[in-house]
Amino acid sequence: MATNFENRYIDVQSSDELRLSDYLTVITQHWRMILGVTLLALLIGTTVAFVQTPVYRADVMIQVEDTANNGNGNANGNKDALQTMASIFDTKAVTSAQIELIRSRLVIDETVNKLHLDITAAPRHFPVIGSLLARWRGTDGLASPLFGMPEYGWGGEEINVSLFDTPKELYAKPFVLTVLQDDQYVVTDENGTEVLRGHAGQLALGSTTRGPVRLQVDHLVGRPGTKFDLTRWSTLDTVNHLQKDMNVVETSVQSGIIAVTLEGVDPDLTAAIVNGIARQYVQQDVDRKSAEAEHTLAFLDQQLPQLRSELDQAEQRYNNFRNKQGTVDLSEESRLLLQQIVENKTKLVDLQQQRAELATRFTAAHPAVAALDAQISQLQSVQGSLTHNVSTLPDTEQTALRLLRDVRVDTELYTNLLNSAQQLRIIKAGQVGSVRVVDYAEPPDDPVRPQRALLILISGGLGLVLGILAAFTRKTLYGGVQNTTEIESVLGVPVCAVVPRSTLQNRVQRNVGLRRAGVHVLAAQAPDDVAVEGVRSLRTTLQYALTSARNNVVMLTGSRPDAGKSFMSVNLSALVASAHKRVLLIDGDMRRGDIHKHFGLPHTPGLSDVLNGADPQECVLHDVLPGLDILTKGGLPGNPSELLMSDRFRTLLEHFSRGYDLVIVDTPPVLAVTDAALIGKHAGTTLMVVRHGRHPAMEISEALKRLINAGVNLHGVLLTDVPPPKLNLGGYTGYYGYESRAD
Repeated sequence: MATNFENRYIDVQSSDELRLSDYLTVITQHWRMILGVTLLALLIGTTVAFVQTPVYRADVMIQVEDTANNGNGNANGNKDALQTMASIFDTKAVTSAQIELIRSRLVIDETVNKLHLDITAAPRHFPVIGSLLARWRGTDGLASPLFGMPEYGWGGEEINVSLFDTPKELYAKPFVLTVLQDDQYVVTDENGTEVLRGHAGQLALGSTTRGPVRLQVDHLVGRPGTKFDLTRWSTLDTVNHLQKDMNVVETSVQSGIIAVTLEGVDPDLTAAIVNGIARQYVQQDVDRKSAEAEHTLAFLDQQLPQLRSELDQAEQRYNNFRNKQGTVDLSEESRLLLQQIVENKTKLVDLQQQRAELATRFTAAHPAVAALDAQISQLQSVQGSLTHNVSTLPDTEQTALRLLRDVRVDTELYTNLLNSAQQLRIIKAGQVGSVRVVDYAEPPDDPVRPQRALLILISGGLGLVLGILAAFTRKTLYGGVQNTTEIESVLGVPVCAVVPRSTLQNRVQRNVGLRRAGVHVLAAQAPDDVAVEGVRSLRTTLQYALTSARNNVVMLTGSRPDAGKSFMSVNLSALVASAHKRVLLIDGDMRRGDIHKHFGLPHTPGLSDVLNGADPQECVLHDVLPGLDILTKGGLPGNPSELLMSDRFRTLLEHFSRGYDLVIVDTPPVLAVTDAALIGKHAGTTLMVVRHGRHPAMEISEALKRLINAGVNLHGVLLTDVPPPKLNLGGYTGYYGYESRAD
C-alpha cells in the first residue's frame, strides 16, 4: 500500500491504445447520445425522403438498322462492297452520329414546340411541405386550403397553357396567374403590375412596357385566389436544358440499339417528351431517306435511257454480225471466258459506281474508299488477263465474243439499274427509313428518386456512425476514466477500492443539500448498501496500510470538486468508528467544506478557528456518531493557505494523531488550490478520489504531478460512483454487492 507513486508514475501520453473492450464500454456508456443522434438522423432522412419531390424516369429504345438489310444491295440481294466496308469500319461512327443526331436541335426543337416545353405553369405551393401536402391531398379533386391561405395550391389544381408569347426581354421573367371567378384569371408581372385578363379556353391579349403579350390557357382548375407561377423560356435555352438532362447511349457495343432516357417530376410529360423525340428522330430519318431516294432516282432516270440506247446498239451490232457471218458456235472455253468477262465487268462497273458515291462523303484515304480501290484494281487486273485470253482466239470468234460480251454486260447493267430504280421508288413511296422505335416510353408508376427506404436506411446508418463518433469525441474531450485497469495502466497508480453507485445516496445527498437536521450518512442509514460495501473494502485495505505508514493521518483529496471525496470521508469515518475505533474527521476545506451538513451541525467553530488560536478541545465535536469526532471547517478565513503552512497546523495534526486511532482529513481539490498539497506533507497516507467517467486521465495526471512536485506521496486511488454491469448473475450484483435472499 505504501508504494512510492514517483516510482510507478507513467505519463498519460505514453499509454497504450484502447482495447476493443474499451470501445464497447464507450458505446454502452453513451448509448443514449448515440440513440438520440441516430433518431435525429432518421427523422431528418425520413423528412427529406417524403418532402423531396419524386423524380420519374422514362426511356425509349431505338434501333439503327443495317442499311445493307434494307434492300439496297445488288440484284441478288447480297451485300455490296460499300455496305461490307461500312459494317467493318463505320459501325461505331454511324452509331455515334445517330446519338448526336438524336441530341440535335433538329430533333429536339420540334418536340419542344409541339409539347410547349418552353412554357412552365404550375400552382404555387406552401414552402417546404406544400408540394408534399399537394401530392397527398390532391388525389380526390380540389383540396381545401390550409392555414387560411387560399393563394397556395393544396392539391388538385390543374393548368394547361398552349401559348404564351412575350417579348424576348421578358423570357425567364416570372409572371403570376391568379384564378378569378368563372374560369377567369388575371396575370401580373414580377412587380405586381397587371398584364392581362382572360378566360380559360380563349386567347387573351395584353401588353407590357416591352411589348405585347399573348396567352392561351386551355384548361384551368383552381379556387378563386389561387396563384400559378407562369414563365416563358427561350426555345434555345429549353433545348439546351433538354440536351443536358437527356441521356442517349448505345445499350451495348455494336448492338445498334440506342436508349434515350429522361428524368422529370411529371411522369406523363416525361414519357411524352422522349416519345416525341423518338418520333421526330424517326421522321427526320424517313424524310432524309426519301430525299436521298428521290435524288438518286432522278439520276437513274437520266441514266436509264442512255443505258437502254447502249444496250439496243450492242444488240444491233451483234445481230448485224450474225446476219453477215451466220451463227458462230463458241467453244466451251470461249463460253466460259465470256461468262467470266461479263461477271467481272458487271462487278467492276458496280464498284466504280459505288466508289463515285462514296467519294462524295469520304476522301481517298478513308479505309472504305481504299478498300474499294483495291477491289477495283484487282478486277481491272483480272479484266486485262481475260482480254489477253480473248486475243488468243480466232478472229471471228474474238469478234463474236466481244459483241456478245457487250450485249450481256449492257443487259446486266441495265437490269441492275432498273431494279435499283424500282427499289428507290418503293422507298420513296413507302416512307421507310433505317431507324425504328423498338419500345415507346410508358408513364412510369414508381419514382427513381428519392428511394425512400434506401435514404432512410442510409440516414439511420449515418446517424449511428455520427453518434458513435460523437461518443468517442466526447470521451476524448470530456470523458473520464472508467475502470481500474485504465487508471493503473495509464496513470501507474494502484486502485485501493472501487465504490459502486448507490441509488440511495441521491436521497441522502438531497437531505444534505436541504440542510435537514440529523445525520445524513449512507453508512449509518443503509449499512447494507453496495456503496457502503465498497467503503468497507477500503477500511480493510487501510487497516493493513496504516501499519507501514509514518502516522495514522489519512488525507482524501480529488482533482476537482465533484469527485466524491466528502462522501468517502464521512462514510469511511463512520465505518471505522463502528469498528470500535476512535476516529477524528477534519474538514480541511476551509473555503467550501460541507462535512458539517452531513451531520446536521454548524460549521463554526472549526479548523480555521483552531488555527487562529482557539482551543481544539472546545472546537472538536465529540461523539457525533459512536466513536466519531468531527472538526468542521470553521469560519471563512482570509488566508487559508497561510494557516495550513503554519507550525500550529503541523502541531495540531501531531496532537490529534496521538489522541485518535485514525485521523481523516477531507481537503479541497488539488487543481483548484494548493491546500491539498500543504496538508499532504503531514499525512502518512494520501488517497485520490476519482469519480467514474467524470475525470479525464489528463486531469488526474496533472493533479498527481502537482502532488509529486509538492513532495506528497500518493498511495492510491479510490474509484467511486461506478455503475453496476449489465449482468445480474445469482445473488451477485454490481461490483461487490452480495444480496441476502431466503431460499
